[in-house]
Amino acid sequence: MSRFQVRHETRFDYSAPISETVMEVRLRPLDGAGQRCLEFHLDVEPRVRVRTYRDGYGNHVHYFNLLRAHPSLVVTSRSLVETGLGARRESDGDALVLDYLRFRPPAGDVPGIRRLAAAHEAAGSDPAAVEAALDGLALGISRDFVYDKSATDVHTSVEEVLRLRAGVCQDFAHLYVAAARAMGVPARYVSGYIHVPDEHGVTEGVSHAWAEAWVEGKGWLGYDATHPVRAGANHVRVAVGRDYRDAAPTRGVYVGGASGSMEVRVTIQALRR
Repeated sequence: MSRFQVRHETRFDYSAPISETVMEVRLRPLDGAGQRCLEFHLDVEPRVRVRTYRDGYGNHVHYFNLLRAHPSLVVTSRSLVETGLGARRESDGDALVLDYLRFRPPAGDVPGIRRLAAAHEAAGSDPAAVEAALDGLALGISRDFVYDKSATDVHTSVEEVLRLRAGVCQDFAHLYVAAARAMGVPARYVSGYIHVPDEHGVTEGVSHAWAEAWVEGKGWLGYDATHPVRAGANHVRVAVGRDYRDAAPTRGVYVGGASGSMEVRVTIQALRR
């Protein structure tokens, strides 16, 4: 069992004051599947009323509409999370599981994805063979694609990643999701964090992404093709969906002619129990 304190700050700066921001965020860690969110606090500057709801995938969504002029916006979440609490089995309705078999951009059904899936086809239909194939897929993506922050952006499709042979965790998660679906295995995108500590037990960086695949009799199993490892106690699950668009930490629009920039900083501290 592990316990983590997570601080996630997203700062938006504009070249001139803008008149309105409409935004929703998925920053509260999920409960269930071996994880429990003990505390969660969300701060928005300038101050604004924040409302919340649960979306169709079970994610906690906070949203707001800031109507007064502002030259910058800072969204900060603070979470206390326990992981590694036991079995990760989680049940979804049949309709949702089937939804995770359907292709859509950016995780599209393209020839390169079919070739990637064929290279890691399971040796049988039993759960052990499927798990082995899914492990091999994560290893294959990590081996054959270069992690390169400059190669892609949030809008990059799997077809582009296959051509570039490079990307970041979001791209590798999309590759994994699309290839698993091509193998006939329901798969979904996961946004969250991974604790890879320095000598002080702290992880500093940005958020992370990986995939989960549905294995009969086992439920949802996490596969992190970036490292590559099975998702475990060092992974903190925040949101799930068909792809990045369903689980993005922040999503919104603003009104005004100014240009904008975004800076993200995540700090994860492991706590002693």
